[in-house]
Parts: sequence; structure tokens; C-alpha cells
Amino acid sequence: MKSLKSLILFVFVLTFTITGKAENTPSVKMEGEKTTVYYFHNTRRCPTCLAIEKETKRVLKEQPYLDAKENGELIFKSYNAENASNKKLVKELGVTGSALIILKGDEKIDLTSKGFMYGLKQPEKLREALREALND
Repeated sequence: MKSLKSLILFVFVLTFTITGKAENTPSVKMEGEKTTVYYFHNTRRCPTCLAIEKETKRVLKEQPYLDAKENGELIFKSYNAENASNKKLVKELGVTGSALIILKGDEKIDLTSKGFMYGLKQPEKLREALREALND
């Protein structure tokens, strides 16, 4: 009898855990348009600049972003803002140096300040800001 109660409890907890995770899984809302994450950097890169790119790539390796990247719905691009071949894009996006920008259709989300605030010392806050911006 005790083992039957333990089995029922185990099944209940397992079911609740699986159901709870499924409901809390974020989804990337693309609505038929591509989302592009741009990271601009200068030729000389400080530790914070390197951390911003590292943490951005880390988030984009998570689900559902990895699937969205593989499907072509989410694109990550890193550019040297000082490179002459990137000047047109730099001007178009209004970038003046290092920048972390998400484009969703006509919407531009600039996470540069959060990148510099959190990238090196509180990377979990930068990752959360990225997730929020991608999920909105």
C-alpha cells in the first residue's frame, strides 16, 4: 500500500512538472517577420564588449531561439562598426560604436545600455533583457 501511494505521488509530481514546464516555455513571436539581432563592435574590444556578444550568443543557443535561428526566423549578425563595408548599415541603424540592437519588422529595440550595464558584472540580467525583448 505504501509503495502504491509513493507511485501515485511520483506520477502526480512528474505530470505536474512536465505540464508546468510546457506552460512556462517562452515562445518567439515572429508573426511572419524575421527578427534580427545586431551586435556592433569596434576594432578594439573591451571586456564588456566581449561579454555582451558572448551573453547574446548564449541566449540564442537556448530554446526556442535556437529553433527560430535554424528556421531562418531569427538572425544574429555581428559587425565591426569601424569597417568601411559596414558603414551603410551603421548609418541606417544610427550606430555610433558598440551597440546591441534587435529589429522586429519596423520595431527597433536598443539594448546597448543594458548590455554595458549588465554584460560583465551581471550577465543574467542582460540575458533576461534579451529574452524579454525577443519574446515581446
